[in-house]
Amino acid sequence: MEKAFALDPQSIAEQLQTDLKNGLSTQEAQSRLQKYGANVLKEEKGKSPFLILLSQFSSFLIVILLFASAISFFLGEFIDAGMIMAIVILNAIVGFVQEYRVEKTIQQLKKLVTSNSLVYRDGQLQQIPSSNLVPGDLIILEEGQKVPADIRLVSVINLQTNEASLTGESTPVIKDFQTLSGEVIVAEQKNMLFSGTSVVSGKGTGIVISTGMQTEIGKIANLVSKEKEELTPMQQKLNKLGALIGKIVLVIAAIIGIEQIIFEQNIINAFLSAIALAVAAIPEGLPAVITISLALGTKRLLSQKALIRHLPSAETLGSTDVICADKTGTLTEGEMSVVEVFGDNKKLLMEVGILASNARLSGDSPRGEAGKVVGDPTEAALIRGAYQNGINQNELITKYPRVQEIPFTSDRKMMTTILKNEGDYLITSKGATEVILSHCTKIEKNGQIIPLDETQRQEILKINDQMAGNALRVLAFAYQKTEKLNEKEAEENLIFLGLQGMKDPPREGVREAIATCQKQSGIKVIMITGDYLLTAEAIAKEVGIIGESITGAELEKLTDEQFAAKVESIGIYARVNPEHKIRIVKALKSHGHQVAMTGDGVNDAPALKAADIGVAMGITGTDVAKEASDMILLDDHFTTIVQAVKEGRAIFDNIRKFVNYLLSSNIMEVMVISIAVILGSGHLPLLPIHLLWINLVTDGLPALALGVDPARKDIMSLPPQKFREQIAGGRFLGPLIAVSVLLTAAILLIFMIYEKDPIYEQTMVFSAIVLYEMLRIIAIRSEYKLSFFSNKYLVGAIFTTLILQILILYAPLSFAGLSLQEVFKVQPLSLKDWLLLGSVGIFLLFAMRIIVIKPIFKFIHSLDK
Repeated sequence: MEKAFALDPQSIAEQLQTDLKNGLSTQEAQSRLQKYGANVLKEEKGKSPFLILLSQFSSFLIVILLFASAISFFLGEFIDAGMIMAIVILNAIVGFVQEYRVEKTIQQLKKLVTSNSLVYRDGQLQQIPSSNLVPGDLIILEEGQKVPADIRLVSVINLQTNEASLTGESTPVIKDFQTLSGEVIVAEQKNMLFSGTSVVSGKGTGIVISTGMQTEIGKIANLVSKEKEELTPMQQKLNKLGALIGKIVLVIAAIIGIEQIIFEQNIINAFLSAIALAVAAIPEGLPAVITISLALGTKRLLSQKALIRHLPSAETLGSTDVICADKTGTLTEGEMSVVEVFGDNKKLLMEVGILASNARLSGDSPRGEAGKVVGDPTEAALIRGAYQNGINQNELITKYPRVQEIPFTSDRKMMTTILKNEGDYLITSKGATEVILSHCTKIEKNGQIIPLDETQRQEILKINDQMAGNALRVLAFAYQKTEKLNEKEAEENLIFLGLQGMKDPPREGVREAIATCQKQSGIKVIMITGDYLLTAEAIAKEVGIIGESITGAELEKLTDEQFAAKVESIGIYARVNPEHKIRIVKALKSHGHQVAMTGDGVNDAPALKAADIGVAMGITGTDVAKEASDMILLDDHFTTIVQAVKEGRAIFDNIRKFVNYLLSSNIMEVMVISIAVILGSGHLPLLPIHLLWINLVTDGLPALALGVDPARKDIMSLPPQKFREQIAGGRFLGPLIAVSVLLTAAILLIFMIYEKDPIYEQTMVFSAIVLYEMLRIIAIRSEYKLSFFSNKYLVGAIFTTLILQILILYAPLSFAGLSLQEVFKVQPLSLKDWLLLGSVGIFLLFAMRIIVIKPIFKFIHSLDK
C-alpha cells in the first residue's frame, strides 16, 4: 500500500478489509497467505551440489595430480594415469559427501531461527509464526521484538524503535499513530514500523501493510549482502599448522624428486613420487574435518533442544567454567500459580491483578479452564488465579477500557494502567512490594481506606519476606480512583491492596544438573534474577546453588575493582537489572573464566554479546536477545545448557582424535620415505599409487566416522581447562611425535627385512601402513576409554578399509585388462607375512597404549603440577 502514513487507521482498515478490533478471520488470513506468499525475504541459496562437487577439484595439489595424470597418459603410462584419475575422483566423491552434509546441516539450522508474532484472528489474540503474517493482520508489538513486516500504527504506548538496519541511524525513534501529510521520507514516517527494525521500548498495535519482498527492506534486499562465513578459531590455527607442515613436506618432496632424477634417470617417476608424497602427507583436510565435526555436533545439540547459531560457538562450549542462569523459566518451570494471597479485599485484589496485566486469554472457554493464556508467565498466573475465583477477564476489560499504560521496566519494577470507569478513571498498579509501597499513602482495610503508616509498612514487608522465604515470587497491588486524569501523578498517592505469592517450582533434573556442574565438572553455576533476595535464596537452596548473595543495589555501590575482588564468592544475584549482567560477565572474565550467560530481554543483548557463550531463551526470549546470542535454548531449560557443554566437550575430543590420528600418520609416512631416501635405498618403500590410496581410504573414511564418536563416560568429570588446550600443541605434541617415530621404526624394520624383493617389500610396507593406521585409531580411542564397538560407523570404516586392502592383494578382479595386483603393483602376501605384520601390530598397539603414551602424559602432568 502506497503512502499508508498519509491515511488514518480507519481508512487503511477499510482498504485492507480488516477490523481494528478483531483483525482478520482465520479463513481470510489463509486466503491472503496464498495470494501474497510467506512473509520472508528471498535469501541467497547455499552452495549447489554441482558447485560443491566442482570445488573438490579446485585444490592446488589436486590440479597438479590431474596434470600428472595427463602427462602419464601422453607418455603411455596408461595404468598410472587411470589410477591417479580414479583416486582423484574417489577423493572428490568423499569430499563432496562430507561438504554436502555440512552445507545441508547449516541450511537446516538457519531455517530453525524463526520468530513469532501476536495477532488478532477471529477476535482472539493468537501467537503465529511471523512468516504467516499477511496484509491486514492486526498485530501487537512489544519491547525486544523484531518488527516482522511494514506496519501502520493505530495505537502506541511509549513506543520507540531502532531503525539502524534501514536508515543507518542508531538513535531510538519515538513513534506515534497520528496521520502525516505531504511527501515524507522513510526516516520521518513516525506512524510506521518497518520490517527488520526492532522495538527498543514500549508497546504498539498496528495493521500489517506489506510483507516479504514488498516491504521497504524487501525492496532493497539485493543490497543486503549474505553474511560471510568465517573460519573458526580452531580452523585458523590448524590452517597455519597445515601450511607449516606443507612447506616442510614440499621441500622433502622436492629433494626426493631430485634424488630420483639423478640416480634413477626417470623424470616421470620422480615427478609422480614427489607429488604423491606431497598430497598424502600435507594435512589439507584438517579445516574441513573441523567443519564436519562442528556441523555434526550442532546437529546432535539440536536433538538436545540447543540451537547453535554460529559454528565457532560449539568450540567454546566445552571449556565453559561459569554458567550464569536466569532463575525464572530456566532454573524453574516458568509455569507459575498463585498459592498465597494477603489482603482484606481479595476479589478487588485479583481484579486489579487482571487490569494491571497485558496477558490475555486465548481460546474458546470464557472461564479459562480450557483456554490458553498468551503473555508473560507471571501475568498468566494472575489471570488463572482470578478465573479460579470466578472472575471473568473478558467482562472486566470490557467494563474498564484501557486509556493509557505506564509499562514495566527493569529500572522501575512496576507497571500501571489507566482505565475508563464511567465518568471517572481507575488506576491500577502492580510490582515489587517495596516499590509499590513507596508509591502508596493509603491502605484498604476492613472495607475502609485509611492512611498507611510506618507500622503497617513494616508489617507488609515482614509478610512479604515470609512469602519470599517460602520460595514464592511476590507482587504487590495498588489502585486509586480519580475524576481528573493527571498522568504525571497517576502513580502517586496509591491505595495499597495486598500481595499475591506465586509458586514457580524448580524444573525437573535441575538440582542433579547443578550438582554435576559444581561437584564433578568444575563449572560454577550462578543464579541471576530480578526477583526478591529471599525468594532467590530459597530457590537457590532448593536447586543446590552455593555462594554469597548480593542485590543489584549493593552491586551498584561497589567499584569495578571491589566487585572483581568479590565476584568469585558470589553465587546469587537478586533484584538486578540487565545492565548489571555486563558487569558480572566482565568481572568473571577478569579472573580468566569462560562465561555462559542466559538472557531473554532486549536489555540482555549487550551481556549476551559480552559473554563467551550468549544463551537466549527460545520460548520467552525476545528477537533482539536471540539475534545477540550464540545459542538458543528451544526449551528454556537449564539442563539443556549442561547437555550442550557436554556435547561441546565431545566435539573438542573428536576433533583432537582426528588431528592426532591424521598428523601422526602423515608424519610417519613422510619420515618413512625420507629416511629410506637418505639411507640410499635403490627404490622408494611406497609407490605413488600406494600413497594416493592410503590418502583416500585411511584418511577419508575415519574422518567421517570419528565425527560421530560418542562422548567418553567421564567427560563431565574433567576440568574445563582440559578443553582449552591447543588441539595440536603443548602436552599433546610429545606423544604424537613419539608415536610417529615408533610407527616409522616399525615400518622401516619391515622395509629392511624384505629389501631383496622391491615389489614384495613395497607390498609389505603398503599393507603395514594401512593396518597400523587402523591400530592407531584404536589406540587413540582407548585413551578416551571408548570400547571398540561404541561407534558402529568407525567399526564399519575400519573393516571396510581392511577388506579393500585384502581385495587389492587377492581379489581376481581386473581393471583395463589388468588384475588389481598389476594395477596397484603388489603381490599377494603369505600367512607368514601376515603373522609378522600382526605380531608387530600387537607390539605397536601395546607400545602406543602403555609404553609411550602413559609415561609421557604422566611425566608432563607432573611438570604441570
